[in-house]
Amino acid sequence: MKSLISLARVVAEPMDYASSGVDTEREGLAVASLIEAVGASGRLSGQLGAPVPLPGGFGGVVEFGDSCLALATDGVGSKLQIANQLGRLEGVGIDCVAMNVNDLICVGAEPLAFVDYVAVPETDPAVHKVLGASLSEGCSRARVTLAGGETATLPGIVNELDLSGTALGWFSRGCGITGERLEAGDVLIGLPSSGLHSNGYTLVRAVLERSNCSLEDVAPFDVEHPSREIERFPNNSGKTSLGEVILNPTRIYVDPVVDLIMESRGEGGVCPEDSIKAIAHITGGGLSNLLRLHDSLGWHIGEPLSAQPEFEWIAEIGSVNSKEMHRTFNMGMGMVVAVSAAAADPVAYWLEERLSGSRVVGEVVDQGRVVTHSDSGVRFVRY
Repeated sequence: MKSLISLARVVAEPMDYASSGVDTEREGLAVASLIEAVGASGRLSGQLGAPVPLPGGFGGVVEFGDSCLALATDGVGSKLQIANQLGRLEGVGIDCVAMNVNDLICVGAEPLAFVDYVAVPETDPAVHKVLGASLSEGCSRARVTLAGGETATLPGIVNELDLSGTALGWFSRGCGITGERLEAGDVLIGLPSSGLHSNGYTLVRAVLERSNCSLEDVAPFDVEHPSREIERFPNNSGKTSLGEVILNPTRIYVDPVVDLIMESRGEGGVCPEDSIKAIAHITGGGLSNLLRLHDSLGWHIGEPLSAQPEFEWIAEIGSVNSKEMHRTFNMGMGMVVAVSAAAADPVAYWLEERLSGSRVVGEVVDQGRVVTHSDSGVRFVRY
């Protein structure tokens, strides 16, 4: 009887990101207000550090002689609250690096270096040791230098560990990937995620509370998925726990996407350099991130990648509708590369050899600035 009552409550109370505490519409308005108030840069075109306009907003770009420098800054977000709760911080440094370098890739930059910012209510050498190892592992996967950072002890301001960082990358002047050459008929290649990555965790935590499941218990669903592995907690030799699934680190796409970009810029590469039209990191905002890449063209996801089992579980327990799921989470696809139709097959094959599960998922369309999907309930007209 208890289970039937619980099920009735779940069906009667559908959940979404806004009701759990994050209103993406208001967040977008707040960011727009911030940008409007910032004003112009103090550096003029032709000077080192002058701004280089690039659409999409995945990274800030400045002039640097014959090169351009790209910067991205981000944090781990409320995924840290679950990691703090479990005392499992082994993956959060990887998450922090990933969220930054994956954005740099989207402007065609090769990530070079990373710095971190750690805020704690009190110092704990054991915690910092685990964080240091995790950040080091993230930088190794991203092939960047951990160039430094800052630790702040802020009792009264922060109640638990917070972690963010900034990544630096570069590309030769004129070699940025901007999306301006996109055209209808270009092909979208999806790269699989490793799971939730580091977005939507305010909703995840609300779903966890509703589920009455313990993060330390065995996951209440089959965790297997052909395009990812769960990184197990140290000394856990039993079945995969729910916490291990929820905290699985964000996939870093430097390998293979940066390699694809660099190879395209040499002779005999897998495709001509101008065949790579745009790249989107599918983070907060889900598929609506595609709308950041062009001001008039649309996107159709006709053959989406399969989502990992935890997404289905979240949708079921939280009665979260499909559109909300695709706006809040990556739904199994962490990055999209848009290429010319002529290059689609060789690029998809090249990527799949290096990251299993990568494949063509859709196309660029000339039907207005909209994202459509094989699921007719998933449609976005603004980011």
